This record gives sequence, structure tokens and C-alpha cells, in this order.
Amino acid sequence: MKYRYKFYLLVAFLVFSACEIKWDMDVEFYEDFSGKYTIKLLINEELQLYALEIGEETSIGSLNDITNDLPEGFGSSIFQEDDYLGILVRNDFVNVGELKDQFELLKSNENTALLLLPIEEIDFQNNEEEFRIYGSFGELFDTENEIINQSGYENVFDGRLGFKVPGNITKPNISNIVENTIIFEADGVSSKTFELISKKNNPINPISVSVAFVLLSAVYFFVRQSRKIK
Repeated sequence: MKYRYKFYLLVAFLVFSACEIKWDMDVEFYEDFSGKYTIKLLINEELQLYALEIGEETSIGSLNDITNDLPEGFGSSIFQEDDYLGILVRNDFVNVGELKDQFELLKSNENTALLLLPIEEIDFQNNEEEFRIYGSFGELFDTENEIINQSGYENVFDGRLGFKVPGNITKPNISNIVENTIIFEADGVSSKTFELISKKNNPINPISVSVAFVLLSAVYFFVRQSRKIK
């Protein structure tokens, strides 16, 4: 994809140094499937120093270009986590359709599209029975390079995609799910798919209501008939 070009320019430097990039995205869906999300794109101290050495105005370097190009409605701030420094972008949405539109809007700009690294594809299905999230992570690095083998990319990129959803999570099949949240990890060196399925809690099911109505009507009829006989 075009927006990865800027990322590829950093690969040689990242691999032959101690520089690291951390990407975290957390999406929370409420019961009505509105929600909110945050995206963090962070760099470690070595990359911060490098940004200053090459003449960038701040230690987060070109990450400023992302915040400058954010569409209206997105919030952003400088964010620090341990030795990592970078940006945090946040937004909310009223439904799944608006969330998808916001992702497309980010991808339409070469700078803001970097916020969605390393997602290759993502989609949502929402019906009466279940809610499904599925997609894939792409390869960020050319691991077939003859000079740099795959081990050279270890610890260069650390990606994490988390979803908190309502309902009963049936996929992935994990025994201990904390706060109804599933986290998928991306390493940048391999293509991976991800999928989450949550069965909805529908205590008032139309079919169940209809059956209950028929049964109550039958009971009422027999009780009334028995009283008439007496």
C-alpha cells in the first residue's frame, strides 16, 4: 500500500540500530455498538535522539505530520509510556458504519494512514445473533532480504490491537477473558488473520415471547374453562 512507503524508508536504520516502534490500538464497543477508540504510535529513546540529530523540530519527528493532517473530529496529544514517546489519537463513533468511514478517512491521507499500521484489512458484521470482527495484519518488512534475515527485525515493531465488546465471546476460544477484551498481536514480519465473534445477549427474543404468549393463553383458557365447569 502507498502509505507504507514512508515506513519503508526507516527500515534500514531501524534494523541496524536499537530503535523500536510501538503501535497500540484499543477499540471499545458499548451495548448499542457505539463506542470509542484510541491509537498510540510511539518511538523509543534512540529513535527520538535520531529525530533531533537529523534536524526535526521535536523528538517525535515526522509523527507531527500525522497530527497536523488529522481530519476534523479526531483528538490528539503527545503521549509518553515508559521510555517511549509519541502520539495518542482518539475518536468515538455512533455505530459500526461510522467507525468504518473514519478508518477509510484515515487511509485516504498518506500521513494519517500510518495510524492504521499494520492492519491490512478490517471489517465488521453486526446482526441480531452475533457481532463479528475480522481482518488481517500485513508484513511491514521484506524478510526475504538477502542481507537482513528475519531475526534482524525482531523487536523493531511491536503491534497490539484490542477489542472490548458486549455479549458472550465465542471466538477466539479463550478460557480466561478479562473484561470481555481480546487482544491480537502483530510483529510486522508475518501476515496474520484475526477474528472475534461475540454472541449477543437477547433475553427478550421475539420467538420466545411468542411462545410464552401462546402458553399463557392456553393456561388462561383451561383455567377459565375449569371455573365454568365448577
